[in-house]
Amino acid sequence: MVDGVPGKPFSALGIIPARYKSSRFPGKPLTLINGIPMIKRTFLQASKSDQLDKLIVATDDLRISDYCNSENIPVVMTSDDCLTGTDRLAEVVEMDAYNNFDIYINIQGDEPVIDPLAIKQIVDLYQNYPEGYMAYNLYKIITDLNEINSNTIIKVIVNENDDLLYMSRLPVPYSNSDKKSIYKQQIPVYGYTKKALKLFSNSNKTINEQFEDIELLRFIDLGHKIKMKETIVMSVSVDVPTDLKKIENILTNVK
Repeated sequence: MVDGVPGKPFSALGIIPARYKSSRFPGKPLTLINGIPMIKRTFLQASKSDQLDKLIVATDDLRISDYCNSENIPVVMTSDDCLTGTDRLAEVVEMDAYNNFDIYINIQGDEPVIDPLAIKQIVDLYQNYPEGYMAYNLYKIITDLNEINSNTIIKVIVNENDDLLYMSRLPVPYSNSDKKSIYKQQIPVYGYTKKALKLFSNSNKTINEQFEDIELLRFIDLGHKIKMKETIVMSVSVDVPTDLKKIENILTNVK
């Protein structure tokens, strides 16, 4: 039994939000990485997961939509009012074809080497903790000072139960003792319930969300719980054009 419905099989929808008008990197989803647009690489990587019943791209740009259609990548159009990827997911949930999944996995379009294991771990986390949580996310321990001090890498603070307490672009937690701080990097693959996405779309940006520009903080600010889990999966996001070299190096070493 899933979500209180006897005999209903578990179902997961993967959604890749893709925005063309990025302020730091316009046209990012269609940028070529070794000759293949980033959105296709992300889609192909996420497609390796056997946890998803369906995988789609959600965009507000016809250039991305046209490309996806030309490559037979399932794509849906959302409005250009979406301020975040989560807002885009919330619009998808309102579509008749996609409103009956148990969990919705937000797969960032700028993660072209996403590890399919991350998707499995999110699904497992939901199935182990189906009640009491709005969202599900992963983190990994980082020790590289450049990563720790980077404001594009989100650092995570959890409690003893691995429930999320806070996320920041600063190197937190600060240690005012003889203990060395342990830094945890957020992995940008999120699992949401339908209830969570409806709540998100019906709420305004909260104060800490605005400060940090981290959308998951909206749930924390509103008093809801997010379940976290430690992982060892690799996460390399393309935030600015110079990040492309990192991806190309990874792809070269994989061959």
